[in-house]
Amino acid sequence: MSGNTWLRPEKGNRLTAYLLIGIIKHLGPHAASWLRGPATLYYALFYPTVRRASWRYLTHLYHAGKLDRRPHHLMVLQHIYAYSTNIVDRIFLLSGRFDPDKIQCHGTEHLHAALQHGKGCILMGAHIGSFDALRQFGLTASVRFRMLMYRRFLGTTSHFIEQLAPDFNADIIELGQPDSMLTTVSALKKGQVVGILADRAHDQSRSIALPFLGHKAPLPAGPFQLAALTGAPVVLVSALRQKNGAYRIACEPLLDTLLTDEPAAPLKADPTPLMGRYAQWMEGLCQRSPFAWFNFFDFWEEGL
Repeated sequence: MSGNTWLRPEKGNRLTAYLLIGIIKHLGPHAASWLRGPATLYYALFYPTVRRASWRYLTHLYHAGKLDRRPHHLMVLQHIYAYSTNIVDRIFLLSGRFDPDKIQCHGTEHLHAALQHGKGCILMGAHIGSFDALRQFGLTASVRFRMLMYRRFLGTTSHFIEQLAPDFNADIIELGQPDSMLTTVSALKKGQVVGILADRAHDQSRSIALPFLGHKAPLPAGPFQLAALTGAPVVLVSALRQKNGAYRIACEPLLDTLLTDEPAAPLKADPTPLMGRYAQWMEGLCQRSPFAWFNFFDFWEEGL
């Protein structure tokens, strides 16, 4: 396994986070739009692994036929700029200042159908687009949404931003704790929705290397094993930023057979086919929004 994984302290520092939040809170959206440029330069200059990870991703995307032009270094800045925009939007979303009319939901009938089985639902996303737009979607739902998250390496920037929403941690189930699985299974039995961003494995021994953008990458088997254990249907969900600043939330079933009376049957023998379907879904998201990919680390474990 490469030593350059996402399992390390999150980037950012206390002063930068404090200034960023203060400016946005007191000066509003117009001032916030000007902050994205300096934030982009900050990450590009001081975090070379971010630049290299972006270049690696864009190169793989191009060679996989998912990007219509050969990558150049300005595209790396565009990619980091999209990440800076995501951080600014996150502050507005968690502070309650984001216009709710700019969050558009599509395919929610798949989620409703999944919940009809009485086994809860696993809402499976990725680090593509906005997690916090998905959270806003969950806050307006008629059933309780829980979120499985690995929090050991939570950074200062995230800590400060999350304090903008006092109830942020209320519905989080922290991965890596002794009672994580019991709490998750209990939530699903109660008919709740459990969300997980299933493109990062905090336990490499439980990952499986699968083709993604033409190269094998380790994906966690745990979310699929959870579906097999509980029989909970799996619905894929994404929240991609549109050109007008709105977020388009889209839901679709991982596989139609997951919405039958025996939703776990295809998973019991081998989770690999459905994990492959998940990888293909991620590829589609990257093709539609190439700069919405926010895995700035050695995702393919090829060395950066």
